[in-house]
Amino acid sequence: MDDALRAELLRRMEKDQAARLDEESDRFPEVDAENLPWLKRLVAEHGWPGSSLVGVDGAHAMWLLTQHADADPGFQRHCLGLLAAAVEAGEATLTDQAFLTDRVLLHEGKQQVHGTQLTRRGGKWVPDNLRDPDGVDERRAAAGMEPLAERLARFVGPTVTARIKCPNCAAWTPFEPPDVDESVTVTCTGCGREMTITGPPQRLRGEGPPIKCPGCGAWVPWQLPDAGGPVTFTCPKCGKETTVTPLI
Repeated sequence: MDDALRAELLRRMEKDQAARLDEESDRFPEVDAENLPWLKRLVAEHGWPGSSLVGVDGAHAMWLLTQHADADPGFQRHCLGLLAAAVEAGEATLTDQAFLTDRVLLHEGKQQVHGTQLTRRGGKWVPDNLRDPDGVDERRAAAGMEPLAERLARFVGPTVTARIKCPNCAAWTPFEPPDVDESVTVTCTGCGREMTITGPPQRLRGEGPPIKCPGCGAWVPWQLPDAGGPVTFTCPKCGKETTVTPLI
C-alpha cells in the first residue's frame, strides 16, 4: 500500500468536490487544470493505481479525478482501457468503469450506455443521448447500479446549472441551458440586459458533437469520419473553415 499516494488522491478528490459544490465560484476548472498534468504523471509512472496500491477509496478517487479530466478526452479514453483492465483484475469497480465509459462515449459523439451522464431538459434531469433506453436497467444492473428511475428520483443536481457573464456589467447570471434546437433569453441580474442563449442542434447518428464556429459563434454539425484523423468543415453562416481531430 502506498499511503502517501492514497492520501494525495483523497486530498485532490476532496478539493475537487468542494470546488464543484461551491455554486458561488467557478474554481473547478482551475482545480481540473491543476489535476490533469499530475494525473498524467501518475499514470505514466504507475499505470492505473488500483485498490491494492491505494486502497478502495484511493482507487475511487483516481476514477473521479479522471472523470473530470474533460480537457483531454484522449487521456480519458486511454485511462478507460487501464480502468477496464483494473476491473478485470479486481482492482477497481464496474460502476466506476460504467461512469467513465459513458463520459468517453459522449465525448466521442456516441451514445452513452448506462445513463450515468445527466443533463437538464425541460426543468428535470434526464440521461444525455442514451442508447436503447428500454435495456438500460439491465446494463446498469450488470454494473452494480440501481434502476435509472430510482437514480433520477434521488438525484439532486446543482441548483445553478449554468451561468453567463454579462458583457455589459460583468455580473454573473444563472440560467437553465436550452434544449437542443431551442433558445432562451436571460436577463442580467446586474443591469437588466437581455442575452439570448441558443442550444446546440440535435445530434444525429454518425455526427460528432456540434461545434461553435470560432468566427461567428454558430453551431456547426459535422460528420464523424470512417477512420481517424482531422476533419475540416466550413461554417454555413460565415464560411470560416475549422479543423478538428475526433477521438474515434
